[in-house]
Amino acid sequence: MVPTPQVCVSTLVTVSTMAVVDLYLLEQSMLGARGPAGPSAWQCATVLLGDAGFLLALRFVSAGVVSEARSPRRGFANALWFLFLSLLQLKLFFVCHNYRQERRPPDPLARKTLTLLLSICLPSLFLILTGADHMTPQRRKQEVRGRLLWVVVDLLDVLDLQAGLWEAQGGAAAAGGGSGGVVEQKLPIWAEGLVFFYCYALLLLLPCVALTELGATGLPGQRGPRKEALYPWLSLVAVNILTLVLRGTGMLWYRDARVSTVFLGKNLLALAVKLSSAWERHKQSERGAAGAQTLAAAEPPDVTPPGQGSEQGEAARGKDSPPSHYHTLSRSQSHTLSHVSMEAPETPLGPAFISHEL
Repeated sequence: MVPTPQVCVSTLVTVSTMAVVDLYLLEQSMLGARGPAGPSAWQCATVLLGDAGFLLALRFVSAGVVSEARSPRRGFANALWFLFLSLLQLKLFFVCHNYRQERRPPDPLARKTLTLLLSICLPSLFLILTGADHMTPQRRKQEVRGRLLWVVVDLLDVLDLQAGLWEAQGGAAAAGGGSGGVVEQKLPIWAEGLVFFYCYALLLLLPCVALTELGATGLPGQRGPRKEALYPWLSLVAVNILTLVLRGTGMLWYRDARVSTVFLGKNLLALAVKLSSAWERHKQSERGAAGAQTLAAAEPPDVTPPGQGSEQGEAARGKDSPPSHYHTLSRSQSHTLSHVSMEAPETPLGPAFISHEL
């Protein structure tokens, strides 16, 4: 069986991302925290064993993703995202821990390259799993792509917040100490752990909710009641509000220069847009309810008592249709008349016809 392009691209994205993160882990284990050191055997064995198990599970989950490509179900897509992201975040946790413990001068290029790789691979895999290219009507395809764009922007927002944990961990503090300027307060380890696992939860939850709602809307030709979408409210609270609080706290309290002011502005604009659209929907629902009440009040009420209405109905039915014995008499009379009309001409014509023939 020849694999489909969707399976090939998703497998390429997942395997290449895992391979690059494995290279980062092996490089950190080879160099060590304070100087050169050889890689330990158990670290290499753990990495290889984890990758082998992931590839084995990926073989079966990818087949289910292909079967769901043209259907509204997205169960295997959610399973693949959960499996991939859980293993990836476990490796990234050790990468962040090793960067925090090392005493060597940091390499900003390597750290930013890791961020660039994740910002390309994670949204790409999500877009592949949605299966939007298999939707036949062009209008629906464009509508779904517009909705997915918000999900991709939220993923990049969360990735930027998480990437601040491994980008420029010691460079700013060293520069501040060497130049005699104000040294930044370093984030405590409990704060970094809280930010990391919060970003992990968002990266795991947001695409799964979006995939589930995409499957719940159904493909063209399927009719059903549409429920209110959960993702816009989840994005409003978990991304636009809470990440805004986290970035503001890091920038104002800890003087953290890694905070992205671009995504701060994005969260403020998205907060304003979503709140205004929610207010407009609320006003439209109120106007619709008021219009329904006005139409109900304009209809004339039925003041006829129940007993009188039944009597009037019986009288009307009696007036429209005559009694049944009239129909019986009419049928008997018509039968008699037809019998007479058929036999009456034969009595006078019978003797005349015989005498004429004789």
